Amino acid sequence: MPALLYTLGAFGLILILARLKLPLSAAIAVGAVAIGMLFGMEAGDISLAVLAGVVSPGTIAIAVIISVLIGLSEIMRASGQLERIVSLARAFLRRPAVAMAALPALIGLLPMPGGALFSAPMVGSAAGGTKVSGARLSAINYYFRHIWECWWPLYPGMILAVSITKLDFLSFIRFQFPLSIIMVSCGLLILRKTHPDLHIAAPAPPKGTKRKLLKETSSIWLIVAIWGVVKLLLWVFLYCPPRPQSGEPALAGTDAVLAAVHGYVPIGLGMLVSLFWTIRLNRLGGSAVRKAFSDKRVYTMALLVIGVMVFKHMLTCTDATGRISVELADVDVPIIAVIAILPFIAGMVTGIAVGFVGTSFPIIMGLIPASEPIPAYIALAFFFGHMGQMLSPMHLCLILSNRHFKTSFMPVYRIIVPPIVLAGALAVGYFFVLRAILN
Repeated sequence: MPALLYTLGAFGLILILARLKLPLSAAIAVGAVAIGMLFGMEAGDISLAVLAGVVSPGTIAIAVIISVLIGLSEIMRASGQLERIVSLARAFLRRPAVAMAALPALIGLLPMPGGALFSAPMVGSAAGGTKVSGARLSAINYYFRHIWECWWPLYPGMILAVSITKLDFLSFIRFQFPLSIIMVSCGLLILRKTHPDLHIAAPAPPKGTKRKLLKETSSIWLIVAIWGVVKLLLWVFLYCPPRPQSGEPALAGTDAVLAAVHGYVPIGLGMLVSLFWTIRLNRLGGSAVRKAFSDKRVYTMALLVIGVMVFKHMLTCTDATGRISVELADVDVPIIAVIAILPFIAGMVTGIAVGFVGTSFPIIMGLIPASEPIPAYIALAFFFGHMGQMLSPMHLCLILSNRHFKTSFMPVYRIIVPPIVLAGALAVGYFFVLRAILN
């Protein structure tokens, strides 16, 4: 299976270079070039693929969104709004450990590229002065940011899965929702080893705490509201090109621009409106705003995002996920194992839900026996794809969360792998139970 070995080899190279203290953006760029070389691309084609990845509408959109995200979070921090949110959340939830998990879960309701970067300062503040390692803070932030992704209807991966599987929208949510319960339950393992002081319950919060918390988090809820309104308007008034499946050519020209508009304009506008609202809410002047956006993190994170997007574009150019899917589908193993492994590998390779759904689900739908209940197999496939993207070194949230807490992949993997593996085992059990019920 050369395609799988080539791709895993590129991942290993990135991890080794990062371990050797090469800037992560540079390590990822080297990995992208390595992918092109391993799959037999000429030097000129590799250069053109890198350039195309840099200037693609998706890359530019995500780099801008991440820049605004950093500026917004810095404004909330400098104005004291972030501390007020954390203080009110700790009082309302009573246990700091609960607040540390609930705040990234709240941000996880937003389909925001690199959204873990937004919740990271909140997690750090919720820990207070208690000694918690950067790796554990990053693990908590990253893990609980993604507990909703198997069913929350705002996520593009979930929407694409409904489209491919032809299942009813509400039925899809009903069968997928228990997977979030599994994620939350297993995530308690991460919290269990935090400092005992973080689990001590505080007295009941004073009257009005809930109302104040809603007001202080208005910057977050406003993003959700604007996203929903703009997304609905785009669906009604603007043609949305279909996402290409594995082996199909990437969108180009007007279709590529329209896909970027649908994918990034709603969240981008929501963040811009939230930015202006946050400035007004905190009565900030121009100098404070300029200082927030002159933070060097804005530029280093944007460069890192560009590196990740170039790597993903190189995977598309080589059709790495398509080749891996074909290789695995040809292996003489039980259908259930193939249905789990295909999306897991695709999730590892792409680091995004749309990636594993778009590349593996069209194949999976053809593998499910006609006499078997489709929802059970889809739940199994989706969760294993989710496991793959959670463990992927290309997952933007993992990269940005680690960067914020000044930690690396391996210490975080040591913390998140056990609950993710346990969750996978429980998801297999859920598959058998659901299949028995639906049969």
